[in-house]
Amino acid sequence: MQSLSSKRLLSSTKNIHLPSLQITFFSSSSIEPKVKTQYYVQKKERKSQLQVFRIDHHCDDGRLIRNNRRSPSRDVNFTPFHWERHKSPWRSWRHLKSILSSSPLNRLLLPDLAVTGTVAAMLSYYNMNHALEELHIEGSAMVGATTAVGLLAGFRLNASYDRFQEARIFWGEINNSSRDLAGNSMMWISDEQERERMLKLIKAYPISVHWHLNYKGGYYFMRRDMPNFEDARYAEFHAEIKDVFDNDESDADFTYICSNFLERTHLPLRISAMMRSIIANNDGCDPIYNREMDEQVQRLVGCLGMAERVLRTPIPVCFTRHTSRLFFFWSNLLPFALYPAVGPIGTIPASLLISYSVLGIGDIGMQLEEPFNILPLRQYSEGISDGVDNIKASYLTQMETMGESGKVEQ
Repeated sequence: MQSLSSKRLLSSTKNIHLPSLQITFFSSSSIEPKVKTQYYVQKKERKSQLQVFRIDHHCDDGRLIRNNRRSPSRDVNFTPFHWERHKSPWRSWRHLKSILSSSPLNRLLLPDLAVTGTVAAMLSYYNMNHALEELHIEGSAMVGATTAVGLLAGFRLNASYDRFQEARIFWGEINNSSRDLAGNSMMWISDEQERERMLKLIKAYPISVHWHLNYKGGYYFMRRDMPNFEDARYAEFHAEIKDVFDNDESDADFTYICSNFLERTHLPLRISAMMRSIIANNDGCDPIYNREMDEQVQRLVGCLGMAERVLRTPIPVCFTRHTSRLFFFWSNLLPFALYPAVGPIGTIPASLLISYSVLGIGDIGMQLEEPFNILPLRQYSEGISDGVDNIKASYLTQMETMGESGKVEQ
């Protein structure tokens, strides 16, 4: 039960009318992209949901194609089919087949493994042809260093996975809050035009967050050294937002969003302010329901703030520098410890295999440290958009069934 002071607060704010958000209008020509989109495919033109993605069909777990050797491994959303293959008893054999295209191997190949292999080859050649006495290190001397390196690699992986999991939780909360806000908007925003406007802004919000957290917006084949990189970047964003607004380029909100993207303002906050403006001017609704919708917008903004914290605060850089140095010294001293045990023939492959095993764990931790570069954020955004459309269709069906013309009976 509400307290007396809470009831007085609601009654005192019921008749307050807040001014609408002032939107500066830009001409449609000023926001028209200078180049055509190369990657985004509008939903109505797609044959499948994943057509906009470049899927690596040689990888059974649904990984995106890696655009170069330095790229991390990026997965897509799992389905029951993916889980069935993921848990298969034959998974080890499948994964062995794709080892040459694995991201840790490709990323470590140059310079880490190349340097280790060169050191091992030079050591073997020297000991076989020139050394009066074998140049080596006692294996017991490397045991402590190997233990420390293994612990550091595992710690880094765990710390990075915590960041990865935290980022995924934020996006799950954005998804839940968007669905709640869409459902409440269908129930409590009486003006049909404002209700439709709110639903479009809800669908545009995760797109703006995606581009805010990932400068390329997930289009990893775009290169920053392209002569028209900024134009190509805007063209893809323009196409995504245009799809949200049903290709209506005359829509004032569409123009406002695109112009703010060009001006490099904090677009997610601008869109959240537009949502709150709609809620503030929703006169035909009890203030308690408006307050609930505003709390859902606040949850969206809160998730954005937590995501920005993950993006802007890496694992302490001094730790990263120290582990990199330790990994380098350890991997290049490893051949000296292996030589007495495996001889000149086995030193090179043994050094490479052991270095790959340990350094690969550290490299996976490095990939996970920036989660917004590997999470399928576009799939999350499109899932939110589909959820909003389904909620809208469900409420409209109920309205027709109940014989209502424009709103659900409150």
